[in-house]
Amino acid sequence: MNAKGFVGLVLLVVSALVVGGCSHGSGIEAAVYGTRLNSDDLGNGYGGGAKVEINPIDMISVDGRAGVVRFDDSGINMFPLEAAALLNFPLMFEHVVPYVGAGAGYYLFDSSDLDDEVGFFPLAGLEIGFQTLSVMAEARWLFLEADADSAKEELRDLREADLDGFGVNLGVLFRF
Repeated sequence: MNAKGFVGLVLLVVSALVVGGCSHGSGIEAAVYGTRLNSDDLGNGYGGGAKVEINPIDMISVDGRAGVVRFDDSGINMFPLEAAALLNFPLMFEHVVPYVGAGAGYYLFDSSDLDDEVGFFPLAGLEIGFQTLSVMAEARWLFLEADADSAKEELRDLREADLDGFGVNLGVLFRF
């Protein structure tokens, strides 16, 4: 699946959920976040992103995400386009919502040395806040390998760059 197909699929799912009845859940949420990813071959990456989340019912949500991660050691930027399905666990205290989920993405690189690739991730997170504004924290593991053309010194002896690694997202969430 190419990037246009992936983005089209995300838009189709989000549109179907909006038309299908978000009024039963908590509606639409948007977040901005900072991110950190520790990949095996490219080292530490830092960046940020944004997500739009649809909650058709309180316990289930779907989100679409876009961002940028810069790996300082190699100077390579990665642009993730992701979608995730989440299972929310609203507690008796409604201002704290833990969740788990899984997602997939198409990962674009600004380097001619790495091919754009599809990857996937499990995640666990927590939202703490009020009705319209919350903070969010997520921990996730990215499964991603990109074919490397070995042109740059940092990637010299690699056929595949292993970008698997632990990541953290911290941000602010707005509910509409």
